Amino acid sequence: VQRVYINIGSCSEECWVNHLTDLRQLDPQQRNFGQTPMDIGQCRRDCPNFRAIEDRVNNIVDFLLSPRLYATDLREARELAVKRSDPAASYTQADFIEDLELEFGQGAVSRGRELFAQNCARCHSSQQGPEETRDFYAESQPGVRADFLSNDVAVPVSEVGTFRCRALHSNHMRGHIWDEFSSTSYKERAPDRSVKEATEGGRGYYRNISLLNVWAQAPFMHNNALGPEICGEPENRANDFYRANYVDAAGALLTDQPKCWRYDPSVQGRYDLFKASMEQLLNPAERTPKITKVSEDIVIELGPRLWDGEEEKQLLGLKLVVPAGTNAGALGNFQHKEFLVDLILSKVNVKRLRERLKASPNAGAAEEVITELQAIADQVIENPAAFLDVVRQRPHLLALYSSCGAVEENRGHDFGGELPQADKRALIAFLATI
Repeated sequence: VQRVYINIGSCSEECWVNHLTDLRQLDPQQRNFGQTPMDIGQCRRDCPNFRAIEDRVNNIVDFLLSPRLYATDLREARELAVKRSDPAASYTQADFIEDLELEFGQGAVSRGRELFAQNCARCHSSQQGPEETRDFYAESQPGVRADFLSNDVAVPVSEVGTFRCRALHSNHMRGHIWDEFSSTSYKERAPDRSVKEATEGGRGYYRNISLLNVWAQAPFMHNNALGPEICGEPENRANDFYRANYVDAAGALLTDQPKCWRYDPSVQGRYDLFKASMEQLLNPAERTPKITKVSEDIVIELGPRLWDGEEEKQLLGLKLVVPAGTNAGALGNFQHKEFLVDLILSKVNVKRLRERLKASPNAGAAEEVITELQAIADQVIENPAAFLDVVRQRPHLLALYSSCGAVEENRGHDFGGELPQADKRALIAFLATI
């Protein structure tokens, strides 16, 4: 809870901003070439806000666990809407089930419950005992469900199959910025050997989320990629920051993009979004791929910070221009520092480079990588401005220096995709009730 405040900027100068990596620092011997751990003790000593937040954490937790934060079932939400027009009106569970079965078919909710127990409860239920006999509506106290609708277990990303890049982040690892916020057991989770990228240090897992009031949580997944795209459609088009991200089989943006949905936080708006998102979740073969693209050219200057005081320009280094339309993930996941260090070693210390590569996930391709790097170095020495074009001609090499090679953001979690359409609709009907 306390780190939320750190993430949004609290105590930045006193505690953690100087532990972040400097994208332009290319000397491995210098500070900020890589991350260093934030020191909680130093932060507690030097930042009054840290101590003030620490004193109030229990109050925040109490609020998050209070009745004011209890989930609101769709039936209750609809009843509140009914009572706005007629305070004496009611909307019972029987009324709710009747409406759902008018929409999804007779017996849909009970059939959906069976399907949920058979196909979903293994990951999305906290109760013990056979899934078939569990009461998913039972309360442990008034207003609080007995079933959290999650087993709260972290599972390997390859098992779920969803977009894995976020699961491969390294901020919590030893020597990295949030080192002191993660436990030893977290860091020592077994690597996911079914993922081609490095997954040591506790990386490569997603935690099964709770499905309590899933009707109000769409779009789905950690990146909101499963479901329609949401846009504000402001009256002033200059304030429209939505960027389409649907692509064809070749990864190019579709000329005719599916229309985005206008943001609608009403009960009906959330319910409609839930149904549309569930249709995408349960029909993986029908999803139109999504890939976030860079919308404008991005200029990145790399190299030593040597400046000409008169002309105010950098004397050494590379200027990279990443063109609009480039996959944002390809840019964000490219380990440019490791690449440039190895590029230099390919010309000045091949023995050391070979040792580095033999100890990396690229060990099997070490000699091929050395040859490629030497060829790139020769071309860049001759024409530094051609760096990006030279590297782009070798996509297989770029992949070796990427922390994550996943591209499509709405793939995975294909569970239930093989069900008949009638069963899929029944499952949606039941999920609307939990």
